[in-house]
Amino acid sequence: MSLDTIVERSASALGYPPVTHGLLNRYFDATELEIAPSARISIGCLLRSRVDIGPYARLSRGCILDGDVSIGRRTNLEPDCDLVGEVEIGNFCAIARESTFQQTNHRIDQPSMQIRLYEEVLDSELPPTADGPISVGSDVWIGTGATVLSGVSIGDGAVVGAGAVVTRDVEPYAIVGGVPADRIGWRFPPEIRSRLLELEWWEWSDRRIRKNRAFFERRLEDTGDVPFARAAPID
Repeated sequence: MSLDTIVERSASALGYPPVTHGLLNRYFDATELEIAPSARISIGCLLRSRVDIGPYARLSRGCILDGDVSIGRRTNLEPDCDLVGEVEIGNFCAIARESTFQQTNHRIDQPSMQIRLYEEVLDSELPPTADGPISVGSDVWIGTGATVLSGVSIGDGAVVGAGAVVTRDVEPYAIVGGVPADRIGWRFPPEIRSRLLELEWWEWSDRRIRKNRAFFERRLEDTGDVPFARAAPID
């Protein structure tokens, strides 16, 4: 077993305590970790390549982040989520267990599709292909076992149903489901959606959110339930 593998497995088993971040960044050229001190990473997670995890984000056991991956503030990943390639997830997202974000794909226009064949038998390479990065906005809920594919952008406030396979962009506050995923509804009518996108509450500080507690605890039934951005109490 190589030293790289030993160190990687040890960090995973320990839940990537802060002391491991500098060690991995210093001695492993392919690793660059930026993890907020308040982020929580469970044991059994695996972080590879360039990973940026924001304040108070939480990774449950068995999550794999392999690529240029960014996780926003207070976003939760439940057990066994896979994020592969260039993936960006915003703030306050809820990602259910066994969700997959697959930004890179196998080439299918050469005789074989197996990377190991090219590396171990041919001493060659089979570079992955991709349609672009995956981008997920803020306040997005992704259900259990959903799959998001290369090049997809999911707007703020959207809902992705359990088991959905998302192959194209999802509009803000849309509800999508199925294989491939189609829009099946909206969280709110257009006027409320527009007001929420202008408000961008997910960029507020925790203190400002607490000052607006009444807003967060009400049901949004008309535009009067959503304050104008300039009217919401500030820090």
